[in-house]
Amino acid sequence: MGSRLRLHLVIPFLAIIAAIVSACGSRADLTDPNQVVVPDGGLPDGVTPPPNTCGDGTCQSTESCNNCPIDCGFCSTCGNNVCDEGENCLGCPQDCGKCPSCGDGVCQSTENCVNCAPDCGKCESCGDGTCQKDESCFTCPDDCGKCAGCGDGTCSSNENCISCPHDCGVCSVCGNNKCETYETCSNCPQDCGQCTTLSCFAAFTCAIKCINTNTQPPTVSVSCVANCLAQGCPDTQFFFDQAFNCAIQAAFGTCGGDFQCIMKQCSTEIAACLGSTCP
Repeated sequence: MGSRLRLHLVIPFLAIIAAIVSACGSRADLTDPNQVVVPDGGLPDGVTPPPNTCGDGTCQSTESCNNCPIDCGFCSTCGNNVCDEGENCLGCPQDCGKCPSCGDGVCQSTENCVNCAPDCGKCESCGDGTCQKDESCFTCPDDCGKCAGCGDGTCSSNENCISCPHDCGVCSVCGNNKCETYETCSNCPQDCGQCTTLSCFAAFTCAIKCINTNTQPPTVSVSCVANCLAQGCPDTQFFFDQAFNCAIQAAFGTCGGDFQCIMKQCSTEIAACLGSTCP
């Protein structure tokens, strides 16, 4: 029943767009892959920064599992949900919690893909199908599997946006000068720039990118559509609603999934959208 209802909701949306634009695309990925690194990342009292050699791929004499797990691997006790003696936020954030600066959207000089994946991104090896010595369910669930508790709907202290997006959401941080996933000109103009007012035609052109036709039935990103409409002037939002409601009624009425029927039944509403302009 759920899939049938979703199909009926998607069909009219596809029908309206098919009547207005012929192009079809996927939702744009707004994530900036370039990581910003700034010096003097904040650390709690008693925790010294990792050696300058940390991250070169070799466990040097000045490095250990406590101060540089990216080179030396995790300590044997890391992952037991207890911040044991010798462990800290650099060596075992899974047990000891993240360092104060982690989560601000900026990859600090003391942070890396192991001790602060939310800011620095996943390590290059994450996703190769092998759980490496510097990977765990906390830093790379892709290779190591989900940590216990992930998926219960609560973002626990030993979870973050990398280890468990299902519970903790995405890692996007507004204000870090990167237009990241789910950030837009509507909810984060300081990172993504100011919005341009869209006409009804332009809003539909924008909204078509929110459709994923690779799934059966097709799915629509509601947040993506909402952002397209949020950029529309009052007439855009009115005419969009008018055409969409007409298509919904047609899809649940006599037309069902017949695109041509929906387009014919809602031709005047679609024409009003096409002819509208914004001041």
